[in-house]
Amino acid sequence: MPPEVYGRSDWYSQRAEPERTWTGVLQRREPPVGPDVRTALTYTFVTTESEIDVYAAHADEILAPLVGLRVVARGKLVDLSNEGYGAELWVASIDSVDVGEE
Repeated sequence: MPPEVYGRSDWYSQRAEPERTWTGVLQRREPPVGPDVRTALTYTFVTTESEIDVYAAHADEILAPLVGLRVVARGKLVDLSNEGYGAELWVASIDSVDVGEE
C-alpha cells in the first residue's frame, strides 16, 4: 500500500477536483519567495507531458526519500488561479515505481 500524504485529510477530500494517477519523477525545487506566496511548493512532479508544482506542507518525511525516483502519485490537480496562484498537485498517496512494473 503506497504511503498516504493527504488522502485522509478532510480538506483534501472536500475538494471537488477528480482524483487521478500520475507517473513521473519527483524533484526538489526552491519554493517561491515573497509576501503572499505558497512556500509549501517545495517539490515539482515531472511527467512526459508537464511539470506540476506539488503542495508539500508537513510532508517532507514522506516525499524527500522519493526525490529523483520514478513514482506513481494519486492526487488532485487543484487550480488556485482565482486566489492568485496557479495549478498544484495535492498528493493523496505516492510510491516509487519498481523497474519491473513499468
